[in-house]
Amino acid sequence: MAVSNLVPFLIMFACNILIIRILRKVQKQRPTMMHDLYVHRANSFTIKMTMMIVICMAYFLLAMTPFTTFFIVESYLRPGYKEANNYVALARLDLIWTVCYLIGLTNFCVNFFLYTAMNDRFSKEFRAMTRCQPR
Repeated sequence: MAVSNLVPFLIMFACNILIIRILRKVQKQRPTMMHDLYVHRANSFTIKMTMMIVICMAYFLLAMTPFTTFFIVESYLRPGYKEANNYVALARLDLIWTVCYLIGLTNFCVNFFLYTAMNDRFSKEFRAMTRCQPR
């Protein structure tokens, strides 16, 4: 659980806190460096990016926790089920593993849709790439 869930989350959390601090610092400096029209647009981009970062981190934790918790629970249950030849319970464990694994994989799908929905530049580049258009 620590290797596949806790450590990556802590690394993401620390790096994202640094990114958010830099975004906030730049946001405070913008009014002196840019025209008001551009400041508003840049500040809305900063807010979108901050929301995206927080949602990505929260969904990672939400999606990966069942997957990693399953391995802890399974390590206690599977030996007893094997010893008792309880094939129905073993099949249920395999089904639960599959569902937890699929929930964990949704993290990648959600990240893609978040990046596409919240970042206009990313979505334009993605559309150009899928249409094989030159940059």
